[in-house]
Amino acid sequence: MPLFGNSELLEMVDRGGDYLYNQQFDSASLVIDSLEFILPEHPIVPMMRAMCLAWHDQPIRTSSPWYAEHKKYLMRTIEQSVKISSIDQNNLEAMFFEMSAHGLLAEYYAQEGSSFKAMSQAKQTYNLIKKTMEHTAKSPELLFLSGLYNYFREKYPERHPIYKSFVWIFKSGDIERGLVQLDSAVHQSKIVKIEAGLYLSYIWLRYENRPDKARYYLERLHNMYPANDYFKAKFLECLMRQKDYASALPLIQQLQNHEKPYYKMCGQIFQGVYCEKAKGRLSEAKKYYQKGLAIGHKSPDRGEYYRSIAYLGLGRIAENNGEVVLAAEYYEKTIDLAETDWLTEESEARLDKID
Repeated sequence: MPLFGNSELLEMVDRGGDYLYNQQFDSASLVIDSLEFILPEHPIVPMMRAMCLAWHDQPIRTSSPWYAEHKKYLMRTIEQSVKISSIDQNNLEAMFFEMSAHGLLAEYYAQEGSSFKAMSQAKQTYNLIKKTMEHTAKSPELLFLSGLYNYFREKYPERHPIYKSFVWIFKSGDIERGLVQLDSAVHQSKIVKIEAGLYLSYIWLRYENRPDKARYYLERLHNMYPANDYFKAKFLECLMRQKDYASALPLIQQLQNHEKPYYKMCGQIFQGVYCEKAKGRLSEAKKYYQKGLAIGHKSPDRGEYYRSIAYLGLGRIAENNGEVVLAAEYYEKTIDLAETDWLTEESEARLDKID
C-alpha cells in the first residue's frame, strides 16, 4: 500500500511524529505499532522506530547506548526499501527511505571522522538521489533530501576540506535552490517537515551565520514541541547569537538544571556568555565556562560547539587579565573545535593581535 498519496496514513505518521518530537515515546510507539499493522513491510515503520530511538539521546552519536539498536532499524529500513525496489525499481517511496537511512549513516560516520565509511554511504545515497531529484513535484517529501544534497554538496567540502578530494564524483549542487527546497519541505511535507526545519535552522546558524533567519524555524519548533530539550538548546543558541538575553535567560536556567550532561553543559556555558557579555562579570563568567567544560568531559564526542564557545570566552578573559600565553592556548583550542566560521575568525584575529 502506498504511503505518500494516502492522507489518512500520512496523518498517522504526523501524529506519531508529534509524540516523538515532544518526547512522548510510549505514545509514539503505539502509533508506530498501528502503522505496522497496516503497513507490515513498509520502510516507514523501521525508520520511525529508528528515529524514536535517536530522539532518546539527541544529538545521537555512534558511541550512544541507543545507537546499536538505532542502526539496526536503519538497516531494516534499507532492506525493506530494497525489497520494494526489486519489484518496482521506480518506486519513489522506497528510494526516499533508502536514501534517508544511508544519509543518516553517512552523517554519523562523518561526525566520528570515518571519512571512507561516510563516503561509501554518501555514494549509495547519491545513486538514489540522482533518480529522485527530477521528481520532487510528485511528493513534497522528496524536496527534503534534494535540498540537503543541493546545499551540502557545495558547502560541506568548504568546511571540511578532507572531503574535497572525494566530491568530484558527485554532480554539482545549487546552494540557493537547496535552501528553497528545504523551506518548501518545512511547509509542505508531512513526514520530514520537522527534520527539514531543524536542518535549515542549523544551516542558517552554523553555516550562514544568520541567526535572524534561523530564529523563525527554531522558535516555531520550540513552540510546537516545548518538551523537546534539543530544540530548546538550539533555540537558546540562536537567542544568544542575537543577544536576546531576556528571552534566553529562562532557557539557560532550565538547561542548567537538566539531568543530562549535554544540556547541563549548554546551560552553564551560555550562563558564562551572559555573565561576560551582558553583565561584564568576568570572574563569574570564568566559573561558568569552567563548569561547563568539566561537565562536557562526560560527553567528549558531543557539544564541540559549546566547548569552543567556552574556550573562546576563557581566552578573552585571560587576555583581559594580561595572561596572553594562556589566552593563546584557549584560542588554539577554540580553533581546533570550532564548527562555525565566526568562532574561528574571532579566535584567529585575537591570536594575531597578541602574537
